[in-house]
Amino acid sequence: MKINIKSCLLLGFCLVLQFGQAAELPWGFFSHKRINRLAVFTLPPEMLKFYKFYLEYITENAVNPDQRRYAVEGEAPRHFIDIDVYDRFYNDSAVYKIPRYWKQAVEAHTEDTLQAYGIVPWHIQTMKYRLTEAFKRRDTREILRLSADLGHYIGMPMCPCTPPKTTMGS
Repeated sequence: MKINIKSCLLLGFCLVLQFGQAAELPWGFFSHKRINRLAVFTLPPEMLKFYKFYLEYITENAVNPDQRRYAVEGEAPRHFIDIDVYDRFYNDSAVYKIPRYWKQAVEAHTEDTLQAYGIVPWHIQTMKYRLTEAFKRRDTREILRLSADLGHYIGMPMCPCTPPKTTMGS
């Protein structure tokens, strides 16, 4: 088989183009699954044993929130926070501080505003509370469901898979 230089250059150019475009595309489900999987191995030994037994569940179900995102009302704002919008509210204050608790945030901005610009930090608090309650009840099914979802929401800032809502996304 004879290979000429023009064919090699054309093939090389196409590969660079293909991989260059792929690098700019979001990681999507792969990154969420990978983050959840790796997170299990960072747990304290007393938790690692439980979660390692269910490693495949935690990995495979890391994408459930994305699967619900366009089908379940109210799910989309749980995936991001447009911090630039909140910055406009606080940039005149001496200390930049977004309200820590949901009730304080609603009082400061209204729920409609929060929903429009993302609620991920407050939703993570809600999920943590629900997970704690599931552990108290020893409800394995709920612990696993909530853990997989919580890993998704916490892992989003590390994951370039959610498009920005306005100027910044998760």
